[in-house]
Amino acid sequence: MKFKWMKKTVLVTLSLVTLGATANGVTASASSYNAQMNDNAKTAKAAYAFDMNDGHVFYRKNAYKRMPVASTAKLMTLYLAIQKAQSTRNGWNQKITMPNNLARMSQNRSLGSYKLTAGKKYTVYNLYRATVIASSNSSAIALGQWVAGSNTNFIKKMNHQARDWGLGRQATFVSASGLENSDLYGYGVRYGGYYAYNKVSAKALGIIASNVLKIYPDVVNTSKLYRAKQNGQLMHNTNELLKGGLRYYPELHVDGLKTGYTPLAGNTLVSTSQLPGKDRVIIVTLNDRFSAYSQSKMYKAIYKYSPYFNQTDTNRQRTSNRTPAMAQ
Repeated sequence: MKFKWMKKTVLVTLSLVTLGATANGVTASASSYNAQMNDNAKTAKAAYAFDMNDGHVFYRKNAYKRMPVASTAKLMTLYLAIQKAQSTRNGWNQKITMPNNLARMSQNRSLGSYKLTAGKKYTVYNLYRATVIASSNSSAIALGQWVAGSNTNFIKKMNHQARDWGLGRQATFVSASGLENSDLYGYGVRYGGYYAYNKVSAKALGIIASNVLKIYPDVVNTSKLYRAKQNGQLMHNTNELLKGGLRYYPELHVDGLKTGYTPLAGNTLVSTSQLPGKDRVIIVTLNDRFSAYSQSKMYKAIYKYSPYFNQTDTNRQRTSNRTPAMAQ
């Protein structure tokens, strides 16, 4: 009897030691992953990475801080334009006449990479593609005016939508294109003061991107194009994570979503990727001079080392509301 009791005691002790080692291994693994993500995002002033399906946060850094975001603000413009196009009869084929001021802006190389002609009619779909691929500022503003009747009404609509999503404290818009007002004033596009600019957090941009993808999943069929022709012009996408880009890695399956740059905002990037049979992941980095390189490393770390991403579906459901310790 005494021998049996001692045997049980040894077995229980070994089990506890094994469990402790496993727990320490998981903790060490999570700690190593977090350290790696911090290193990958070290050049970004703010970052936010999450699972689009269940909202699980893989990483965050200054995620709630409002910052200038350049052309990534176009994601809100695209959301509202897509919403109207889908709810309007023959919406994608409706024609928009290009006003003189926006045509003139498109001719300025520092403010536009897709040239538009004053008085010419463009379809909503043409302007949508120019906005997504070429990041055309004039196209984005024209879409906004089509949606709301005027630039002023559209900016109000952008801010109203942000509040509806609970982002009122993390997103303030004055521009449909992402350009600062100091660039827009000379073209008669005015909302707010001369030195005003969009102020949006990394988390808010991620949520906006998620809503674009949910309302119109086909956006990735456009946003994944690194080069495309339209109306005799070659459009160039500056997302270097795409096929054809300097930071393209086929195993990452990046298929969007929006880049941005102004001297004030620096390089901004909202990208998205979905491995076969896995949830879609969205990563946002703000003011990062190595944005595509940083994000490529972040995707690799998430897909290979994230304790959450590599769990079974059952275990993920159990921990879906838990967020691992990340940089704030």
